[in-house]
Amino acid sequence: MSYSSYNKQRGSGLMIVLFVIVVMGLMAMVMTKIGTSSQTMTTKEVLGTRAWFTAHSANEVILTRLFPLGNPLLSDSDKCITYPSSEIEKIMPSFQKGCQVIKVVCTTKSIRLLSGKTVNEYHLESTATCGSNNVAMTRTQEVWAKDLQ
Repeated sequence: MSYSSYNKQRGSGLMIVLFVIVVMGLMAMVMTKIGTSSQTMTTKEVLGTRAWFTAHSANEVILTRLFPLGNPLLSDSDKCITYPSSEIEKIMPSFQKGCQVIKVVCTTKSIRLLSGKTVNEYHLESTATCGSNNVAMTRTQEVWAKDLQ
């Protein structure tokens, strides 16, 4: 009787081994997918931060054109225009590889104070992108400034 019960149990170990192999293979595929997703998210975070700082730098460069370093109290409202990417490349230093400023839009609004004086208020909005065709991030940053007179 012991021989016949042994014959009935043959192959059960094989089924357990196959089950473990399939489960472990699925777990390996899921872990690979999670790792790839994590790497993509980290890449997007880094590119987004670079794009944000590139847009910020573009605003700062245009602000130095509006408020010259030699005399920052006197603004030059003629410099408040929309700067296309080709113009930005001429006036800004080169950035990190893969980053570029798309455009900088500057608008002026004149405000009359109670004292009768008129001051200019400037609104700058720059857009920058970093990355390649596969993964690219774009960020836009706004800055408001006004005359101090």
